[in-house]
Amino acid sequence: MPSRGRSGASTSRRSYGFKRETDLRRDVEVRDELRTILIVTNGERTEFDYFMAVKSELWVNAGRVFVKFEPGAPAAVVLRTAFIRDDSDFDEAWTVCDVDEFDVATAISDADSRKVNLALSVPCFEVWLILHISNSCPGFNYAVQAEKYLKGLLPGWTKTTLAFANFRNGIDDAIVRATRLGEPPDANPSTAVWRLIESLKK
Repeated sequence: MPSRGRSGASTSRRSYGFKRETDLRRDVEVRDELRTILIVTNGERTEFDYFMAVKSELWVNAGRVFVKFEPGAPAAVVLRTAFIRDDSDFDEAWTVCDVDEFDVATAISDADSRKVNLALSVPCFEVWLILHISNSCPGFNYAVQAEKYLKGLLPGWTKTTLAFANFRNGIDDAIVRATRLGEPPDANPSTAVWRLIESLKK
């Protein structure tokens, strides 16, 4: 079910000009149609390009999906996500980051306290992409190893030019395969991006 607005939220979406209706019944309908989801990632190309493509898919049931790149370590990106969410009154906020060599304990704690959904991947987002086209995925010591593995499966792939058509038909398979892995940040490989995709489907 679409999520409801938080109590005490302003009566307008300041950054985007969305206005609430005065009729209470109409207000519920509008909120359902315009459930807004914020996705913030520190992946300047691959993650950003992936979610920019995903948000236009017909199966996405959120009324609005905003994707934003923010540089920095996961903890910093979580804080930035919370700030943007609060400033613009989004219904749901997600931070998408790689674990890679970061210590993500603070990011996890801050995400929990600030009610930001954190979708980590170990070691990196490429694990999520691999699961679109492969039934299994090995563990990796470094992100570059995962990138090379993906390129072996999909020779035309590069980190700077993501062709979403190569992954579109494998999204449901990737969800199933990701749930078979452990939970990040402890399991290698692992990814929680499937939880965000499931939210977009609601």
